[in-house]
Amino acid sequence: MNDQTARGVSAISRTSKLLLQVCAAPDSQHSSKFASLAEHEWYDLVEQAASKRVTIVLDRAIAQAEAASGHRMAVPEECREAIEDQRRMIKMSSFGHMIALIEAARFLKSHGIDPIALKGVRLAYTDYPDAQLRPLRDLDLLVPAEQAERAQSVMIESGHYEVAPWAEYYGIEFGHQMPELVDVQHGVSIEIHHRLNARGWAQEPQLVQMVFEQAETVTIGGTPVRVPSIHANFLHLVEHATLHHMFENGPITLTDLHFVAKTGKIDWPLLIAQAEAMGLSRALHMVSVLAFQNGATWVPDQLQQTPADVLENLDVCIDAALRDEALTEHAAMLRRIAMRKGQNPGWKTALRAAVTPTPLKLASIMRVSGDNPLRWLAYPAWLLQRGRAYFSARRAVDKNDNSLREAATMHWLREG
Repeated sequence: MNDQTARGVSAISRTSKLLLQVCAAPDSQHSSKFASLAEHEWYDLVEQAASKRVTIVLDRAIAQAEAASGHRMAVPEECREAIEDQRRMIKMSSFGHMIALIEAARFLKSHGIDPIALKGVRLAYTDYPDAQLRPLRDLDLLVPAEQAERAQSVMIESGHYEVAPWAEYYGIEFGHQMPELVDVQHGVSIEIHHRLNARGWAQEPQLVQMVFEQAETVTIGGTPVRVPSIHANFLHLVEHATLHHMFENGPITLTDLHFVAKTGKIDWPLLIAQAEAMGLSRALHMVSVLAFQNGATWVPDQLQQTPADVLENLDVCIDAALRDEALTEHAAMLRRIAMRKGQNPGWKTALRAAVTPTPLKLASIMRVSGDNPLRWLAYPAWLLQRGRAYFSARRAVDKNDNSLREAATMHWLREG
């Protein structure tokens, strides 16, 4: 039994390892690794790439391998067709996202609100060599906290946007964003953010200030759109992957960091100092080591070493990054319980969690303010919903689940 298995982390497959390597080093040669794949491994690789939003990155790596070797890789025809289907879908989606972004930016500016498009927008239109290599899932628009509710209201009142069917009801007092909106014409999800993280990160205001103060303007479809500076975006990517999502947003983060670093615009001593000031040193070191161990060429010397505490937490981060999306919500729920209770989520913990709602959660169900006594009328519905979610999670995750280790890693990351 190897060390990973002994600690409850499943050994990753060859295809998962290759996907990590392609994402960490998308400009490197992977031809020999592709050539060694069996047919069933190709199916697994392409399926994983699609679920992690890196199909076009994988396709680009295959094309580079074929150009270098002078012959076609033995990619099953069904896999090539699946990749082509993804390409068509991403091409249409990218165009829809671009139009939705332009229209939302113009609309908010017409109401005196100048949003900053976070993370993926800068990546797709500035840092990546091709916007379609970086598909967008939704559009995150950061506005000053005092303008967030008005931005949400004017968008809904316009009739061009509506609250998403899956969104919960809450105001600025809850979380880091307003309830999700949907662009009625283009079907694109839009989130009005007034913060970057609502998970107890003490130094968050420093990064929020940096995003606003150092915002840059790029031209997209003839329209000026504000985006974070390259340092602010890099730090936000690191924070988002670690403190916010515990690597469950997948290996696409490794590709993001590769193309940002490849621009040559990162001042590494300055960025490392900024990360330290924001309590992101461990997070930065973790993503850097994960990238470096999978072939990344951008990692500076001072981030290539693997201290014992980083190594101790590395495998659980890899496991989370490769997790099947169908289990992500379940795993996140178990991890939150483990972090709060400090123990494995057994039946006693399940019972306590199932009967202890937050006032804002009840308020979101009743669509009232967080301090309105009427929120308690939602308690029976919340209790049923919570119980179903928890026991579904218990069935979905193996009894030797990783929630305690992930909770410990999250605590370790947040400590600096």
